[in-house]
Amino acid sequence: MAPATFAMLLRAFVSLLVFAAAAALPAAAAVMPWRSELYPDQGWNPETALLDRDKVIQDFSYAGYRRGEAPVPRVAGPLLDVTAAPFLADASGLRDATAAIQAALDAAGAAGGGVVFLPAGTYALSVAPEASQALLLSRPGVVLRGAGRGRTFLVNTTFDAMRGKAVIRVKGPDGVRLGARPSRQTPLAADLLHPTARIPVCDASLFSPGDTVIIRNDITPEWVAEHREPGWAGLEGKLGGISYRRAVLAVDREGGAITVDAPVRYALRLRDGARVLRLSEPPLAEVGLEDFSVGNIQHPGRVWEIPDTDKPGTPGYAVSNSYFFVLEQARDCWVRRVSSFQPPENTSTAHLLSGGLMLRNVTHLTIADVSLRRPQYGSGGQGYMFALYPAQETLLVRCEARFSRHGFSIGTSGSSGNVLHDCVDAETGRATGAIGGYRTNGASSDHHMWFSHANLIDVCTGEDSWFEALYRPYAPPPRHLLTATHSVFWNTRGTGSISDAVVKSEQFGWGYVIGTRGERSGIELTKRAPAITDPADHVEGEGRGESLEPFSLYLDQLRRRLGSGASAP
Repeated sequence: MAPATFAMLLRAFVSLLVFAAAAALPAAAAVMPWRSELYPDQGWNPETALLDRDKVIQDFSYAGYRRGEAPVPRVAGPLLDVTAAPFLADASGLRDATAAIQAALDAAGAAGGGVVFLPAGTYALSVAPEASQALLLSRPGVVLRGAGRGRTFLVNTTFDAMRGKAVIRVKGPDGVRLGARPSRQTPLAADLLHPTARIPVCDASLFSPGDTVIIRNDITPEWVAEHREPGWAGLEGKLGGISYRRAVLAVDREGGAITVDAPVRYALRLRDGARVLRLSEPPLAEVGLEDFSVGNIQHPGRVWEIPDTDKPGTPGYAVSNSYFFVLEQARDCWVRRVSSFQPPENTSTAHLLSGGLMLRNVTHLTIADVSLRRPQYGSGGQGYMFALYPAQETLLVRCEARFSRHGFSIGTSGSSGNVLHDCVDAETGRATGAIGGYRTNGASSDHHMWFSHANLIDVCTGEDSWFEALYRPYAPPPRHLLTATHSVFWNTRGTGSISDAVVKSEQFGWGYVIGTRGERSGIELTKRAPAITDPADHVEGEGRGESLEPFSLYLDQLRRRLGSGASAP
């Protein structure tokens, strides 16, 4: 080969290599691992941040049963079989089993705890007109366990008088509500402006390790003005306060401080009456619901409309604000491996009447592998599958909401530190009505109202749905308005055919959208009230979530805090 020819071929070959390398650069860049500027591998310390002005990714690793430091237990016994004497519950579904199962729950509670076991079969439940629920678990250490999803079925046969009621209620003492006002209290010794578990108090002698306390402020006119929210002016007493229920781990009487089991998550000022209240009793603990399927006999009503929520005599009125599960005034409890199903009598495809699971005044719960779907009523505040109103430091993991108005909903100023990890909201803005489906007047998984803060939506999926924390100028006073601050959407995945962004955010101060992925990876920073919510929320990595490190913020923070002692959720 002539030298000139060889040189020409060599130049062509080199040019081809350069072209191929250049063509590969975008693909290589797309998969290059990256980290959020707010969550470095080294030097991340949220406790130095000022909550009223700084950007900060808080530590969410305290969420869940016993703060993730122990697995949810598999309680061995004592075991009470509800079909055996003396309970003799009917497992065919032909006779009502409510009284028999409640007798077993009461017996387990009186014995100091135990497992109430429902062998495979169908158990008919009902709610008496004078009752607030069919089954009540109100003593510690009691577990209601079935033989497995798809094997043990609980069917509520009451449909015409379920307004404001539950089918299964786990209920602790009313004195531990976040709004409780016991007389034993002390002001803070200084403003709390950082996320911290060390709480300076004027009188540390009031407290001992193991006490349950509430750290709180009041919503004052000064607080409302500071948050630029004219819609709340004059309504401060209806909004409650920024409140945290905590357990005392240590008392420093000389230093005038207590250490609690999870940090506070928003600024608390003496100006707003910031104080610590000592409760006289603890929340209900160590109660579990596990391994069964649930459904409700449908209401025969044919018309399901928005105004019916408050219109006596309508189907909507009869079922509004009903939930299959309500857990309240509890901590270190769990619900796991539970699914809803369509009772064979239902022609509307309904699994539930309105709500699925309500968490109210709870802390450190784990809700794992729970799938709820298909409410019959979904308008005017109905049709929520998972509602946190308020919940704190609670973990929802691998939970699924399908064909509902709102899949996951977080609301009120008492909701903070909650984590949704690897959860799915699918087919949003729907309810079954009488014939199997209609569009509701609301959609998505949302931060719903009244300033919830510092919650984490972690590696979750919106399938024909999305996740949001928006300014919401809705409802009668006090209107929803500012719904969130300092909440994080981390590595959210969008699938399905709808065109909506997978994350929509307009939080007060700072909110955070870090990484999205899937065929619907858009982020929308809505501007409904810029004068109140500016600056725009912090965004990184739109469409680049597959290469985000860490892939899960919650799991990484759990490992950082506990190392090998972390309990897999």
